[in-house]
Amino acid sequence: MSSFVIHALPAGEVRTDAPTAILRAADSRSPCRRCLRDATEGEPLVLAPYDPFTRRSPYAGEGPVFVHADGCEPFDGERTEQVEGRTLSIRAYDADAMLADAAVLPGERFEEAAKAFLDDSGVAFLHVHFAGPGCFAFRVDRA
Repeated sequence: MSSFVIHALPAGEVRTDAPTAILRAADSRSPCRRCLRDATEGEPLVLAPYDPFTRRSPYAGEGPVFVHADGCEPFDGERTEQVEGRTLSIRAYDADAMLADAAVLPGERFEEAAKAFLDDSGVAFLHVHFAGPGCFAFRVDRA
């Protein structure tokens, strides 16, 4: 296994009009989950609930995510600036969206860990979260 694909918002767009969504100004390194870039300090962001699962599972559920309030281009790349310098929680799931494995590690080890998890035939996809706040970051699939 040598390659993977990163998907921002795998279960569709964030509902920025959700009753619990709120507008916030970005602080340093506020991560947008749509474009997978860090917002500039002061940029308007919407904090809203989001469930990244594409199928039902006991592990599914909404959690907080930020997206640019004024919109942004959806992520379309292989690398995101939101990895390095952060502590990540990588959660590996099987085809039934059941947890198969997990690790908490420095973002600098993300690529090697993602490849290792996806080398396991029992793993169908990964969810990456920012370990401290626990917010969903992105999904990873085999290329």
